Amino acid sequence: MTDTDSATLPARTEGPRILGLRPDRMPRPIEKAAIILTAIGPDLAAGFLRDISEADMTRFADAIGGLGRISQEVLDAVVVEFLEALTSGPELTGGMKTARALLGSVMDEDDVTRLLGGPAPVSTRSVWERMNDAPQAALADFMAAQHPQAAAVILTEMNAEIAAGILETLDRDFAQDVVLRLSRVPTLDMAIRAGIMGAIDREFLSVLQRNMSRRRPADLIAGLMDNISTEARDGFLAHLTAQEPSLAREVQRTMFTFEDIATRLSGKDVSAVIRDVPEDELLKALKYGEAAGSPSVAFVIENLPKRLGERFVEDMAALEAVSAKDGEAAQLTLSKAVQAQVRAGAITLIDKDEDEG
Repeated sequence: MTDTDSATLPARTEGPRILGLRPDRMPRPIEKAAIILTAIGPDLAAGFLRDISEADMTRFADAIGGLGRISQEVLDAVVVEFLEALTSGPELTGGMKTARALLGSVMDEDDVTRLLGGPAPVSTRSVWERMNDAPQAALADFMAAQHPQAAAVILTEMNAEIAAGILETLDRDFAQDVVLRLSRVPTLDMAIRAGIMGAIDREFLSVLQRNMSRRRPADLIAGLMDNISTEARDGFLAHLTAQEPSLAREVQRTMFTFEDIATRLSGKDVSAVIRDVPEDELLKALKYGEAAGSPSVAFVIENLPKRLGERFVEDMAALEAVSAKDGEAAQLTLSKAVQAQVRAGAITLIDKDEDEG
């Protein structure tokens, strides 16, 4: 290669490294895969987990059960190793090959393809089984667009607990109409039943699968970034921005961290979210954020009932300084509580593009 050729190549940046973790402390390959799937959460992992064999499910269950509590140091190391593999090379496709090699040691090729967002094999599971596994918020939106009688027919075929959860999120008048019609759902002949199932597959499940596949690369990376320490996340974002700037921007729009609470969470949802967080963890998160000058602290306090907010301010003042390790862990607990309510359809985040515009 000539000097001229070298001058035309983009500068390579050194990827983020997690120092101080001995090789003997790194998990085994199947444990790494279990950590990755656990970190990205049920929505992203569902496409893989619901289709693996019982034997493979048992292997993952054993791996997860044997891990115990994963330290932030180990989690950072596993996630950054995976993210570096996923995005190494001048193009994302090159990284995908490395990522396939990493997961291929513990997964079938079809399962790796599904997890990384490639074309999925034709499902042998019924429409109703796949409906039960769909995100509740998407199901509720789909049901709300149906005629109440059609919604009643669909709900009778679904898991009772999931159907109840959907009814709770629907408009009250519409939900009451659906409940009344549940007692009058006719016995469908096979042709009508097949037509309903075909319409659901075309108009909901196929669209949902395409949307998830289109979003998955950024969602996969963002889901992992939400779980690692600020130091590791900042280092990897700098690396990703240098290597794949457009992907880095998409990841940053998709991520949700403690700092996003002030700009992406509606004030009316604060009280509901903190109910899912132990008070000692919440105070640590706020105390640590206060020391760092985070606007999310004032946002949370201002959107609490006045007396509760005042008590939190007093309790924070009496609390000793919180270490970075404990503070980040507490902030992660709070941000995960927000994301759990988003997945359940209880709250909706403000889109970053709207917020920035």
